Amino acid sequence: MKKFTLFFIFFYFIFNIEGNAFNKLKGIYEVDLIVEVYGDVEECTIKKESIVTAVKYILQNSKIKIKKDDAYVPMLYVSVGVITSGSVCTGDLDIRIQSLDGKDPLGLGNYGYFVYYRNGFLTSGGSLSEFAKSVDDGIESLMKELVVKHHEDNQ
Repeated sequence: MKKFTLFFIFFYFIFNIEGNAFNKLKGIYEVDLIVEVYGDVEECTIKKESIVTAVKYILQNSKIKIKKDDAYVPMLYVSVGVITSGSVCTGDLDIRIQSLDGKDPLGLGNYGYFVYYRNGFLTSGGSLSEFAKSVDDGIESLMKELVVKHHEDNQ
């Protein structure tokens, strides 16, 4: 019975990733904002300024504050990659909160590149003005999900 209990506890901690690894936004209240737009952005009328505005609009009412050019805070990395096929634009929207320092933020003795949060999706459309709006709306939606997750992790 003792072996079974130890076996059960061992596998509980190995496979209980949700409880141990995904409460990652706890204690993060400042981020450095980096927005990257690449691909056929001019052809699909995507503007980097519009994406930055969408991100800042959602963050202004949250507890996450933007701190510029600080190597000691995690970065909020927002990327929008765009490709075209004929007259159809397709965009890959991705947001991450990550750290590039060599210190383990979870205190487990690991070193390297750490991703605290990641979310994204694809969007596509034929009308250029509608596509640009769907990209901005998609970024706002992803940022809202991030703010909700941040609030849940910091209660």
